[in-house]
Amino acid sequence: MKFSKLFFKSYAFFLIIYFHQTAQANSSAKKLEFIDKVYEANIKTPILYNADDLKAAPLYPAAIAIHQQIPLKLKFDEIYTDEADYYRAKLIHCNADWTPSQLSDLQFLYEYNEFNVEEFDFSLTTKVPYTHFTFTVPRVKLPGNYLLVVFREQDEMDLIISKRFIVYDPRIRIMGNVGLSSGVSQRRMNQQIEFMIDYTSFPIPNPYLDIKVMIKQNHRWDNAIYDLRPTIIKEDLKQIEYRYFNLENNFGGGNEFRFFDIRSVHFGGRNVENITSSDTRVDAYLYFDKSRGTDPYALYSDLNGGFVIENSEGRDNFIESDYISVHFFLDLKEKIDDEIYFAGKLTDWTFEPKNKMKYVEASGLYMGNLLLKQGLYDFIYYLPNNDENPYRIEGNHFETNNEYEIIVYYRDPSMNTDFIIGYLLM
Repeated sequence: MKFSKLFFKSYAFFLIIYFHQTAQANSSAKKLEFIDKVYEANIKTPILYNADDLKAAPLYPAAIAIHQQIPLKLKFDEIYTDEADYYRAKLIHCNADWTPSQLSDLQFLYEYNEFNVEEFDFSLTTKVPYTHFTFTVPRVKLPGNYLLVVFREQDEMDLIISKRFIVYDPRIRIMGNVGLSSGVSQRRMNQQIEFMIDYTSFPIPNPYLDIKVMIKQNHRWDNAIYDLRPTIIKEDLKQIEYRYFNLENNFGGGNEFRFFDIRSVHFGGRNVENITSSDTRVDAYLYFDKSRGTDPYALYSDLNGGFVIENSEGRDNFIESDYISVHFFLDLKEKIDDEIYFAGKLTDWTFEPKNKMKYVEASGLYMGNLLLKQGLYDFIYYLPNNDENPYRIEGNHFETNNEYEIIVYYRDPSMNTDFIIGYLLM
């Protein structure tokens, strides 16, 4: 037993040194991407949220009205650390296509564009030690797309996190609904978003050129629909209609999300078969999953791909929740040609090697693993490279309950950039 404790302490110290040396070695190789991205393996659970309820924070979109008093906040963890690193943050104003706008920092900010990440706490009674950081996003002068970038110390190239968020000025009114697809063969699978813009209170000289629209499903950026053009403009009524017949405004309905409960480190919650624990780690083994691709639709409540940080044993969900190594198992009876990823907000809807299921010949199973903070999690098995049916394993149903956001951009000719003048969450 003494040998085991000494081994685990030595191993933890090795991980601390390894992560810091790797971060320093790779800082010069990092390249900023204008997406939600974590640039280091020891940075976990980044949450950018707009909510008073901390427990439900990850369920809210990163969107805020320009005059709203409650600011956006960023939370993230740095694991395997004895002391907090020194981080800074900055904002980048972007056009509708997420390229940097031509605005200077002084045009969209009230202060110098470099902010210290000063609020942090050390984890309490966790097997995996971490530092929990909180950063309040500064108020901005102008609406639009923004990229929040966190970097280490004075080096803006030593990237840690990039997160998208939007600030909107509700100058126009949006009326929308989710309905059946206009495509005959797609009606059992797709959901169609139709909407109308009323710009009575905001003059738009040329709606065809000055307005851009983007639609998101379940807070995802990876499958968002961009650059929808008006189908009908009623200048006398100051209305713009978006009603299509060629599936431009269609999303695959997908299926209700799978879920698992890892709020406890002592016993398995729903869809968790077994929990094991040692001096330095906790492992959760999920029940074997099977394909739902040919099953009929079944209604049940989910988090639309989100998650909630929570633990059953402690009081503070953000600094007393441990990190658990979660093991996924998918039994398809055979290997398939498509690459399979576990997807949802737990992976920021990114499809990187660490989020990919691996087929194990000896067992005939697809297996995967993620280090996740205690809580309730939604996920699906997704095939991002299968353009015809990425929901091949999950099933694709028009009845599925999904959440949609409609974002309306206006191209300001005087400033040559895109501002958000309308936002609808439905």
